[in-house]
Amino acid sequence: MIKITPYIKYPIAALTLTGALLYPQKSYSQLEITETITTSNGKKVVTTPATDVFVRQNGGITPQGTSSDEVLANAPSPSVVVQGKMKRAKIVVDLSKNVLYHYGDSGEPLKAYLIASGRRTGYEPTPTHKGLRVVSHKETYPYRTAPPHTKRYKHPKDYGPMVIILDRMDPQTGETSRIGEFIHGNRDASLLGRYVSHGCMRMDNDVIRYLAPLMKRGDLVLIK
Repeated sequence: MIKITPYIKYPIAALTLTGALLYPQKSYSQLEITETITTSNGKKVVTTPATDVFVRQNGGITPQGTSSDEVLANAPSPSVVVQGKMKRAKIVVDLSKNVLYHYGDSGEPLKAYLIASGRRTGYEPTPTHKGLRVVSHKETYPYRTAPPHTKRYKHPKDYGPMVIILDRMDPQTGETSRIGEFIHGNRDASLLGRYVSHGCMRMDNDVIRYLAPLMKRGDLVLIK
């Protein structure tokens, strides 16, 4: 019988210069998972990069993303009808797998990323809501441009280096409204892949730095 008991340890977090301030970054790629494997011959301790473990457990999809043809062949369609016209989303989030897919202008899937989304169980579940979203704007740490009453203004480190602000869109009328569920970075990379947030979709900090500049105001995001 083989028993594996994993735990995650952090090296000292790197400091990354963002604007004029130092943002304490916990990159997913820094994580290691130590597994204690119990066999008939005794115990053996093995330290493995977290990326390798996530590859095994999530069909090749990691928080830092994959462009594998095998993975992208199963990407959901980005097509959505808005006010009677066919449109394409630039991002589709599959909540059943906690995977975010990024698409090109022609609707071709470019990459798939493992993310964290809203908590589904517990005393007060806060699941991420399904539906159509539209990019309102983007904000950067330390989020001093955000309204003073918001969480990202008061606790900026919880949101990582960048936030893609999303509004809800009614596909029938095209009308938009605030929802308070965004795509942003993270403070604890070990939670990526899990249902732990208050509704927002959290990504690897290096990934959100790359992805956010590619998104424009008016781009569509479909959450399934």
